[in-house]
Amino acid sequence: MRISSRVVALGATSILVFAACSSSGSSAAPSAAASAAPSVAASAAPSEAASASASAAAVNWKACVAFDTGGLGDKGFNDLAKKGLDDAAALGYQTAYSEAQGATDYAANIQRLIDENCQTIITVGFNQTQATEDATKANPTIAFGQVDANWNVAGPDFVLGTADDQPFPPNFTGLSFQIDQAGMLAGYLGAGFSKSGKLGTYGGQQFPGVTLFMDGLYAGIKYYNQKNGTTVSLLGWDAAKQTGTFVGGDNPWGDPAKGEQLAQTFLDQGADIVQPVAGGTGNGTIKAMMGAGKYAFGVDSDQALALPDYAPAIITSSQKVIDVAVLDLIKKNSGGDLGGEDYVGTLANNGVALAPYHDFDSKIDPALTTAIDQLKADIASGTVKVSDYTK
Repeated sequence: MRISSRVVALGATSILVFAACSSSGSSAAPSAAASAAPSVAASAAPSEAASASASAAAVNWKACVAFDTGGLGDKGFNDLAKKGLDDAAALGYQTAYSEAQGATDYAANIQRLIDENCQTIITVGFNQTQATEDATKANPTIAFGQVDANWNVAGPDFVLGTADDQPFPPNFTGLSFQIDQAGMLAGYLGAGFSKSGKLGTYGGQQFPGVTLFMDGLYAGIKYYNQKNGTTVSLLGWDAAKQTGTFVGGDNPWGDPAKGEQLAQTFLDQGADIVQPVAGGTGNGTIKAMMGAGKYAFGVDSDQALALPDYAPAIITSSQKVIDVAVLDLIKKNSGGDLGGEDYVGTLANNGVALAPYHDFDSKIDPALTTAIDQLKADIASGTVKVSDYTK
């Protein structure tokens, strides 16, 4: 299997994969010489001539997204990818999309978009890895991208220079997010805000796109304890052992009732902040935490905005800036660059972020927010590495 949803969870190994991607044309953000779009990290507005060129490209380009199970309305990564597609439509691109009810839909949904003459096809979620890989290889004139996956140049053994090394296809762009960096900020905040000294977290399924959130939370708590001589603990995840609590079953992403049950389990163990990483299932957890007068962290989007009814319980969220990455990729493709590179969103390039505190601005100790700002700068500069605090 060539696409890797593991790379950002592998510590030192991931550096090898990124380095390999770089030698094949990896970039810090989707970009192309012919594209008028700024990258995630850029802020300058395009010139009038570039804007006109982009508009012309949009008229003649069809961009499509294949959503994962959990579907639209998940208030998370599917909805964020849809916003990127909607933003493309607003610029004049032709668009289409498909929704998966189960894993057996992935390949068929991608094929339907191929049959609809889509020129960019972006699949959402690590579960679509095999279907995306197969379609990328079979359709070299179509630009493919995948949210929460990078192309694994090093092959299945994740070691460069061995017989299973794989070339990076010129028509694929991986869109992954070093969300453990934002998660570490959330963990530090949670450790300083918690009154019980116990936080909880769980995932829908045990995949890196999920566990990176949990790793970051673990690292932030550990870093806070080391800095402040405290013993705040995390329930539901041991990053060093990579073991913890997961919904599993047939509906891990869309079972709010299960999310409420899991929240009660954590509450019974003394947790006063819980971070669910389970799509719609997590919405039930946030609801239950609010009902108990306790708190939650959101994931993927700024969930205080996405779930306004639950905003009184949501301190902040660890965000993947998926919508901007999707739109930039579409612009890049329509400008003539079909891929051959990976994008990794980080704190340094604004591809991941800790959401505003909203209702909690006045409730968080200013000294704590100052410490978080410093930690953000240290992670972005490389002075602090998340992986050093997940061992």
